[in-house]
Amino acid sequence: MAVPLTKAKLRELRDLARKNHRESTGRFVVDGLRSVREAIDSSFRVIELFATQDLENSAAGQALLAEARKRSVIVAHITAREMEQISDTVTAQGVLAMVEWRQWSVAHLLATAARASLIVALDAVADPGNVGSIIRTCDWFGAQALVLGRNSVDVHNPKVVRSTMGSLFHVPVLGGVDLPEFLGQAKEQGYTVYAAAADGDAFADQVTYAAKVLVVLGNEAWGVSDPVNSAADVRLAIRRHGAAESLNVGVACGILLAAIRRQRTGTGD
Repeated sequence: MAVPLTKAKLRELRDLARKNHRESTGRFVVDGLRSVREAIDSSFRVIELFATQDLENSAAGQALLAEARKRSVIVAHITAREMEQISDTVTAQGVLAMVEWRQWSVAHLLATAARASLIVALDAVADPGNVGSIIRTCDWFGAQALVLGRNSVDVHNPKVVRSTMGSLFHVPVLGGVDLPEFLGQAKEQGYTVYAAAADGDAFADQVTYAAKVLVVLGNEAWGVSDPVNSAADVRLAIRRHGAAESLNVGVACGILLAAIRRQRTGTGD
C-alpha cells in the first residue's frame, strides 16, 4: 500500500524544478510512465516513486508499482491536484519518481571507451527539447556518451528529462564540461574531432571517419564557438537540397550520426 505524501516531500518535489536545488541535492524528477519505468530498470538509484489513484488502478500502473517495490523503492500516493503542482505537462500520466544523479567521470569515459567509439558534444545548445531529442538520437545510434559544454542547458531540467523519453537512462551524459579542455583530452586519447558547420570543409556523407569519433554540434543560432572550431580536425557540412537557411540541431545530429553508422556498417543499420 502506498504511503501518503507529506508536505515536506511535496515541497522537495517542487524545489527540484530549480537547478540550484537539483545541484545541491544531487536529485531530479522523472515524469511519465515510460520514463519512470526506464529509470527503475536502469543503474540509477530511484529514491521514491509517487503515483495517483488512477495510476494505481491501471494494469500498467500496478505492474510498475510491483516492479518498484520489488526493487525496494518507496511508493507514495499523490493526488491529481498535487501532481499538477509539480508536473508542467498538460496531460500528466499520474506517476513521478525522485532519482539520484549518476556521476560520470570524463577521464574514466575517455580511458575506457572502445576502439571504435562515438561521442557527441554540445556547445551552448540551450533548448531543452533539442537536448532531449539529441539524447534520444545518441541512444538510437549507439553513441557511447553525450557531453554538454558549460553554456548548454542543464541535463536534469524537467523538460530535457521528459523529452528524452527514457533514453537519459541508457546513455552517459556529462554536463557542465569545459568543452575546449575536453576536446584536448579526447584528442590525447586518439579521438578525431568533427565540428558541424554550415560552411564546413567536407560533406558528412563524403568523409572517411576515424575509429574514435567525437562530433560537436553548436548553438541553435550561431553554431560552434571559435575555440571549438579551432580544436576541430574536420568541419562537417550537411548537403542542402532546398532553400532552408538552417537545420534544427537535433535533426543535424541524426543526419551526422546516420552518416557515421552507415559508413561503419555499410548498410546504415
